[in-house]
Amino acid sequence: MKHYLLITLLLSGLLLPLFGQLSFPDQRGRDKAFHQGVALILKKEFEEATLSFNTCLDYDSTYALAYLQKGRILMEWGARDQALIELEKALVYDPYRGEAWFYKGTLLYGTDSTGMDAECFDLAINRGFTDAWAYYYRGLIRIREGMDGQALNDFTEALDQRTDFALAYHERAGIKRRSGDLQGSHFDYSTAVEYDPEFALAHSNLGSVKILLGDYEGALESYSRALEINPKLVLALNNRGYARYFLGDMEAALEDFDSAINMESSLSEARLNKSTVLAGQKEMQAAMSLLDQAIVDHPESSLLFLNRGLIRELEGDLNGACEDWHKAYELGAEEAEPYLKECHE
Repeated sequence: MKHYLLITLLLSGLLLPLFGQLSFPDQRGRDKAFHQGVALILKKEFEEATLSFNTCLDYDSTYALAYLQKGRILMEWGARDQALIELEKALVYDPYRGEAWFYKGTLLYGTDSTGMDAECFDLAINRGFTDAWAYYYRGLIRIREGMDGQALNDFTEALDQRTDFALAYHERAGIKRRSGDLQGSHFDYSTAVEYDPEFALAHSNLGSVKILLGDYEGALESYSRALEINPKLVLALNNRGYARYFLGDMEAALEDFDSAINMESSLSEARLNKSTVLAGQKEMQAAMSLLDQAIVDHPESSLLFLNRGLIRELEGDLNGACEDWHKAYELGAEEAEPYLKECHE
């Protein structure tokens, strides 16, 4: 009886998957075509690789790995929609393939408003695809969703997987900066540019942390390096001018503000900063004109109204100054509150 039960159980286990199973020659042909495709990918012979994967699928139309590789090739070619179709097929036949969820997530990232990209990266990680890039993308999504604490954990996990991951250091630095951990942010930005010396945005953001730490010379150096790499970083130009202003080099500061304005004429920060320098040089009308135009372009900027109010006060126009300070306060500038007391005296 025991022998009979064993045979029955064994046969039962074999009978269920027999539907659609490959014969040994078909399985061998499938595997041979698949491995040929992978070898061709390594040689970057993508068209030939696609033909090999198609051959693989002729032998076995349910082979998820072949659909996955076809999807990756289509991603390489920039054929997003076709790549998604192939990845969806891979997931139909193997929904536990974490790598397929990851690539689907990268295709949806930044284009999907339903949150499916977040679900894809969760599924990728939960189903064994624990590559540094999976944690990195999930970290980006968590920043987007206002979950800085969990995002920081994801970037840290990415760095545990890959210690030279400059992008992950950069994003983690931003979280630390927002949380007030300036020393930690300084360390991460510094490490990012150590691993990637051509990372212009990281140099620029490192400069901004140095500003917050009061290291204006260091900030000047970081902004200058950022601009050597990418001269079109308009905020780095503005911020370098800001550092030069605090170092007392007004002429160089004005040059940077002017360059930033010429590069992006609507940039309110550069015009605000330039007006401050001009006011300090007693060029009140020039400063006022600059702020007037900036306010036309940015009527929601509280600081523009605040500064124009200060200039109007210096020019003896208290009524105009009070109008600007009231507007600044309405727009959220708490700094305007002390000045409003002058309006009630």
